[in-house]
Amino acid sequence: MIADTSLQQRLDDLRAKHRVPAASLAVLQDDEIDTVASGVLNLDTGVEATTESLFQIGSITKVWTTTVAMQLVDAGLLELGAPLQAYVPEFRVADESVSRSVTIRHLLTHSSGIDGDHFEDTGRGDDALEKYTVSCAPLRQVHPLGATMSYCNTGFSLLGRVIEVVTGEVWDAAIRARLFEPMKLTHTATLPEDVLRYRAAMGHIEPPGH
Repeated sequence: MIADTSLQQRLDDLRAKHRVPAASLAVLQDDEIDTVASGVLNLDTGVEATTESLFQIGSITKVWTTTVAMQLVDAGLLELGAPLQAYVPEFRVADESVSRSVTIRHLLTHSSGIDGDHFEDTGRGDDALEKYTVSCAPLRQVHPLGATMSYCNTGFSLLGRVIEVVTGEVWDAAIRARLFEPMKLTHTATLPEDVLRYRAAMGHIEPPGH
């Protein structure tokens, strides 16, 4: 569908107002999609953003991981109430009782209480999530297990490892086979070498004082 000119103008104005290098927007209404893009993908090269350009989507991958996890639940391969250690025996955190008791449901609902900002770089190998799981051993609780909700990036990396163990595939392959391909997501990628086939937005951080 041809982009709505008012939608295009609105995006152009907002991008300029907030000094964002590039943005892309899609609106679904009455079974029709309007798409618009604005700005440049790279400030150095000036490559124009289009509606086909790829942007890093961050925590939307938590929805993907949850969707695949629930597919495995429906298939009887994963139990929400099962301890994480039932699937990943090497998992440990600082509190041994949490190590034994944290469940798949706790991870999915951000209620494990595990420090959620553990961004350990374990490389690009197929064992990256396996190594990440082991690196969680020193992590402490931000609240008792199941007491409340605290946004937890760590938990979803651990869920990625669970998916690998249950499916026998690395997370990237499992997500692609069980989600991207069935949904015909032709411009969705998890690895930088796949992103290189498309126009892709760079990350930009404004220097202090600007």
